[in-house]
Amino acid sequence: MNNIPYLSIQNLTISFTNSTKPILHNISFTVKCGETLALVGENGTGKTLIATSITRLRSNVSISGEIILDQQSILNLSYSELMAVRRHKVSYIFQEPNDSLNPSLTIGYHLLEIADGVNKKMRILDMLRRVGFVNPKKIFRSYPHELSGGMQQRAMIAMALINHPKLLIADEPTTALDVVLQKQILDLVKNLQAELNFAILLITHDFSLLQQIADRVCVLHGGKIVERGTPDDIIFHPRHAHTKLLSEAILMIPSREIEDPEVTFPLRARSP
Repeated sequence: MNNIPYLSIQNLTISFTNSTKPILHNISFTVKCGETLALVGENGTGKTLIATSITRLRSNVSISGEIILDQQSILNLSYSELMAVRRHKVSYIFQEPNDSLNPSLTIGYHLLEIADGVNKKMRILDMLRRVGFVNPKKIFRSYPHELSGGMQQRAMIAMALINHPKLLIADEPTTALDVVLQKQILDLVKNLQAELNFAILLITHDFSLLQQIADRVCVLHGGKIVERGTPDDIIFHPRHAHTKLLSEAILMIPSREIEDPEVTFPLRARSP
């Protein structure tokens, strides 16, 4: 694993432009390629605000501090440079696929609009296979409403990874799924990470996900990071009072699996 962080956030302070009161105060963390960092906290703590600020998706906020991506300051980029970052270096997966998928367009059309380079369809079919679809040609022709929630989320993962970004920001990616599908999706993402060596920033309020996917954890509360550690540190040996409250709410995910005729599990990373 490269020792140079792919993403470095230092002393990040964010406030809305119509307010002088910061929402987030002096947030600092790093993420390296091949590593998963989880930002954990209850709803409304500013986790998504951090995620969207990394590529300056919001125009109604004031940002101070440093956001360094691939050794480049995001806050100093021009609009065209920023668009290139959004297209090639960073991808997002959000919790509701229906918010990102146009119901009148096929999954293949969505991917063709995003994919760069040549041999797009061949690459898309390969990516659909990588995310677990047994019949990628069928999925390519399918409309979002013809897919289950878990299958839609796998299609979103394919869209996020088709241009091989080095940072995947997963914002509550499994909240809308039942616990069995949650485990399948997280296993899928970890296997793809092992294969493609991208960094993951996981945004979640659910402590039960940490041991499955995270290497390190930052706990957010009151606009600040109040605790850091490994998943085991945070879950079994929490120090901050708020972390203790969150750790008590863990739900254990069952080990059983369900069967989906369009998906094979578990997926394994390819040998180098």
